[in-house]
Amino acid sequence: MKKLYIWISNVLVLSLKEFKSLLSDVVFVALIIYFFTVAVVVASKGASQEIRNAPVAVVDHDQTEVTRRITGAVMPPYFKIPDRITSDEVQQHMDLGHYYFIIDFPPDYQEKLLKGENPKIQLLVDATAMTLAGTGTGYLTAIINAETAKFIREINPNAPDVPVSAESAVNVLFNPNSSAIWQMSVVQIVGNLTMLALMLSGAAVIREKERGTIEHLLVMPVSASEIAVSKIFANGSVIVVMALISLWLVANRLMDVPVVGSIYLLSAGMFIYVLNFASLGILLAVLAPSMPQFGLLCIPVYMLVYLLSGGTSPVESMPEYMQHLIQISPTTHMMAFAQDVVHRGSTLNEVYPHLLVLLGQGIFFILIAIARFKSMLSKQ
Repeated sequence: MKKLYIWISNVLVLSLKEFKSLLSDVVFVALIIYFFTVAVVVASKGASQEIRNAPVAVVDHDQTEVTRRITGAVMPPYFKIPDRITSDEVQQHMDLGHYYFIIDFPPDYQEKLLKGENPKIQLLVDATAMTLAGTGTGYLTAIINAETAKFIREINPNAPDVPVSAESAVNVLFNPNSSAIWQMSVVQIVGNLTMLALMLSGAAVIREKERGTIEHLLVMPVSASEIAVSKIFANGSVIVVMALISLWLVANRLMDVPVVGSIYLLSAGMFIYVLNFASLGILLAVLAPSMPQFGLLCIPVYMLVYLLSGGTSPVESMPEYMQHLIQISPTTHMMAFAQDVVHRGSTLNEVYPHLLVLLGQGIFFILIAIARFKSMLSKQ
């Protein structure tokens, strides 16, 4: 019991030293603030694949009530107010990329429509931005169909509706407006948490080696586990606190992202998750002789776990073997855990499998990191 008390006391004292060391590094402090403020906002709002203010033009050969209604229904925030152009200008504007979409109404469109015929509308699409083109085409098609049906019912209330075999009723849960900002803000915070957990704990070890202060630690009555755990605890605590502040102030207050679940459960999950990557950061720092080489090791590790985490694209869309392989990554479980708690309001009974996996992986990584760190100290 006495040994445990001494171990905890030494960890706390060393953690205080790590806090002071981190706060004295202006570059890292600025990096932490940037990662959890500006970077979250830019990634959430700037990288959205939603249709917003897409430029549209209209070539109206008919000039009738129904074509004016359809043109008037194309409006912000999804599209800009349509410009009217002539058929001779279409090719030039499409070649120069002035418009994503050009709607071409044929002559006698309304007349043929009222006769019960099925006149065609030509929709020209610039598919350079493929995702926007596909989404925008669906939006415009829905607008054209809705306005045309509304016009026909007003002219002829007895006109029969087009029969359908089944009627779909879509119920959007957890994100009723289908806002990409809600998802991307949480994904970005988890991604930044991953990067900083790797960098800060590993940089603390590299800094000790480069400044020669690691020899001072060797003459102190402290063990390798106390030194390693203090670095993990100090740096991990800082970035978890910053991540929670970012989620509450930046995402929730600035971008109106609702935080439905328990903030205490989320805090526990984040701290367990940081345990994984802070330990991995120490392991990489032991292998790297200098800060530049440590940075080069961090980049591929971060990119691999982040891109395959299920945050930017669903895990189910990956090859089947990759779906099983990526389960060894803590980021995959953390991404699912964070989205469940923040967006769905999941409780401990529903997310404990993710926490158990994260905890088991964290213990595994920290034991390896301590063993390698102890081996490095013995060679000093």
